[in-house]
Amino acid sequence: MEQLEVIVPVASFEPLSVIKRSVDCILDLENGDLDVRVIYVLDMIATENEADDRLKFLEDAPVSVIARKDNRGRRAGAVNDALATFTSDEKTPEYIALFDVDSRPEPNFLVECVSALRSNQDAIIASSARFITNADESMVTKTIAAEYFFFSDVYRTFRRLDGFNQFNGLIGVLNMKLMERHRFNQLNESVSCEDLDFTQKSYLAGLTGVFTPETMVGEQAPASLGDLFNQRVRWLAGAYQGLHTYLPAFMTSKIPLPRRLAWFLALTLPFVAFLTMPIIPVYGLRLWGRFGMRRAIVQTIGLIGHTWLITLCGIVALGKQVSGGGVEWKESVRSEV
Repeated sequence: MEQLEVIVPVASFEPLSVIKRSVDCILDLENGDLDVRVIYVLDMIATENEADDRLKFLEDAPVSVIARKDNRGRRAGAVNDALATFTSDEKTPEYIALFDVDSRPEPNFLVECVSALRSNQDAIIASSARFITNADESMVTKTIAAEYFFFSDVYRTFRRLDGFNQFNGLIGVLNMKLMERHRFNQLNESVSCEDLDFTQKSYLAGLTGVFTPETMVGEQAPASLGDLFNQRVRWLAGAYQGLHTYLPAFMTSKIPLPRRLAWFLALTLPFVAFLTMPIIPVYGLRLWGRFGMRRAIVQTIGLIGHTWLITLCGIVALGKQVSGGGVEWKESVRSEV
């Protein structure tokens, strides 16, 4: 029986209520023919009482826990600490699944993703479309829900055209054997977006990411403009770092042209996101068919404003990178979902 380890990093600011919902969701996942174990990696640098409450809950739950006394490397560091435990085990798991504490995968998520990996020997990660679990909380979350719906369409198009698939956060199932073979079994803790860095190195090594259309995973969107701004500045700093580091390698690689073009567009278009504004009303018709007229009007207006916000985030990210300034990973407020 093949083994799959689920890893869920938990930042110091994550509330106990969200952790409880995460555990319920993860333990409800279908295992199929897999031997599934769950590891939570808990950063314990919040107030002492909160950290004790969260640790006590996880220790009483049917999961394993790694308690970290610092937040070295943030999410990448937490994942690396979990991966390091496998080196001391007699058997390395065939697969690992990475989720955030706000991830809400559908019950068949692991089974569908593993099936996709088994059918593609060059696939290092499999994931699915995303949906927003707190979509009704604010104008911001309604807009991000529309954005994620758009990217679901993009993933489905790339699946047909053999494009570049970047699954934010590496939320999905990874082939651990391929990771070890290509020495990708540690995430880069020094970059703004370790997920993008990992994906780019994987594609340059001749590997791919695969989209699985028969399942989905939910996640929370930032509910305020401030939280969204901070998140997207960090993401676009990661895009700049990717272009700066890997552009020559992608230009000269033997990666199929559609993948290289999709990679380049995915990393550059956000910096000029305002250029997409004329097509948003047209896409509003697609939103109308999915969400209804009233919601589609709200989301279309939100997306038009969103293009300008993303462009501003790109300018700020570029300024920070060119000036040598770092991008701070800031806390975000969680919703009770």
